[in-house]
Amino acid sequence: MNPAFFYRVYGLTVKSEIELPELLASSQDAPVDLVIRLGDVPRHLEDIQHQSSWFEANARACLITIPDVCRLYIRDGREVIVDRRMRGDGRPVRAADLRLYLLGSGMGAALHQRGWLPLHVGAVRAGNGIWAFTGPSGAGKSTLTATLHLRYGLPLVSDDVLALRLDQRRPLVFPGPRKLKLWQDAAEHLGCDPNALVQDLSATPKFQLYLGDGEQDAEPEPLRALVLLDPSPEPVAPSLEKLSGGSAFDVCLTALYRPYMADWYRPRQAVMADLLKLCSSIEIYRFRRHWSLDAMDEQLKPLLDAMLVADERIAEATCA
Repeated sequence: MNPAFFYRVYGLTVKSEIELPELLASSQDAPVDLVIRLGDVPRHLEDIQHQSSWFEANARACLITIPDVCRLYIRDGREVIVDRRMRGDGRPVRAADLRLYLLGSGMGAALHQRGWLPLHVGAVRAGNGIWAFTGPSGAGKSTLTATLHLRYGLPLVSDDVLALRLDQRRPLVFPGPRKLKLWQDAAEHLGCDPNALVQDLSATPKFQLYLGDGEQDAEPEPLRALVLLDPSPEPVAPSLEKLSGGSAFDVCLTALYRPYMADWYRPRQAVMADLLKLCSSIEIYRFRRHWSLDAMDEQLKPLLDAMLVADERIAEATCA
């Protein structure tokens, strides 16, 4: 029998046969919401309603295939079965690579199955609430999130996927894994210990930084703001523009994590209604700045002011 580990993430108590150092430990006495176990998964699903080269989905489950890494079978938002694959060269898959997909696509699918609203964002707790950051690939979500956490001391809420529930008066955020994703240049700029970094999928200059239990609170909190990152390759004066109407809704829509997964398990109208509710419940901004690590601190001032980051924290960070 495989050992069992108990964790807390996204408001769920998880019982896992795979050790997940990115997650907060939980009591074994808590009712279990999600089980992660090792085992064989179906070769194909029955009653397939959606499929591509790497996934199949029906009304209750999905099957995700990551070549040379694993196959994930996620059912009812309550069970994830992990079928480990061997690499093409015969070497075993690294545990870090397996967890990358399990906690990304696997957990994202489970959240969609539960009818939640997962967002593809980084998020921190600021002086006036939780702020989340979205944008296209390369916009700097993870770099900004890491900077605000490591340099300015703002507690990390999540990096990559944020879980929202909208069954209350305000959208509630449930904290994600205790890790950061960083490109090598950003990790060096932030002074991360190279020995603490775990390289992603071996061949890329991107790393995971595991943070341990730290100060993260597992309790949900309202989301205050969602910020679209709009970096400029050329020097530009930084600006934080508040959005409304269709522009604000578009930010919420594009922030949805793997939106096609939402279509697998919920009517499109219900998803759009949730996004409209989100749009009307929080502040939404566009943050324009010059994309430069060297200019990061001076370019963050409009954002830090809106987040009510204390002056002493700013002084400490800029003097570091």
